[in-house]
Amino acid sequence: MHGDEEQGKALVVADVNLIAFVGSRAAGKHIMREAAGGLKRLVLELGGKNALIVLEDANLDAAVTFAASNCFRNAGQVCVSTERIFVHERVADEFETQLAKRATAMVQGDPADEATQIGPMVDAAQKAHVVSLVNDAIKDGARMLAGADAKGNFIRPTVLAGIRAPMRIMQEETFGPVACITRISSDEQAIQMANSTPYGLGGAVFGETSHAQRVASLLDTGMVGINKGCGGAAGSPWVGAKESGFGFLRGKAGHRQFTQIRVISIAK
Repeated sequence: MHGDEEQGKALVVADVNLIAFVGSRAAGKHIMREAAGGLKRLVLELGGKNALIVLEDANLDAAVTFAASNCFRNAGQVCVSTERIFVHERVADEFETQLAKRATAMVQGDPADEATQIGPMVDAAQKAHVVSLVNDAIKDGARMLAGADAKGNFIRPTVLAGIRAPMRIMQEETFGPVACITRISSDEQAIQMANSTPYGLGGAVFGETSHAQRVASLLDTGMVGINKGCGGAAGSPWVGAKESGFGFLRGKAGHRQFTQIRVISIAK
């Protein structure tokens, strides 16, 4: 059934046993409240503020390639888009320079044109939200390394450096083509900052494999990639932690959540 917010609310209170929802944290909390009366089971994926950690021993070309892809694909409108980047200070200059070059070179335009690499925001309201976060960050001291205003619902791929934890853009889900870079001096600082959000959907760590694995094991996320994106092998669940939701989709384990376990005992 197609519809808007009102149809969605009607479905939540209808005679159903389980609700699977992908959307905003605010909408997920509303669904939980409304579903409580019928003790309906829930599977919720509620967005993310996904972090990329670039360690001192990372392959910088691979890290930059991943960042450019995961920050800007679909104009950043993907639940596991990279929204926060924590880069070791010893490699930060090179990382920032290379990512800004990639962002500036991206071809933006009509999504139906095969040459286009990045399209528009879904609507004017989403563009206004992203622009507001970027402008606030610059007002608070961030430096724009790439990006510019664009006509219509377009936002040029944007790279911001000098991002600090208190900024709005570090707290609110951006859902736009913006790479936010913070320099870190240690693994512990990167882990603490990556975990300092109520979200916990996905993440990635780039570095020497065993080093990156140690860091990744301390991230409060449902999914994390080592020198790659967070998506697992075929059949792996798609799962969030903290306020990115609970339950999970995909794979046999995900499908089983849509069934009801029943125990049948037969007397001998």
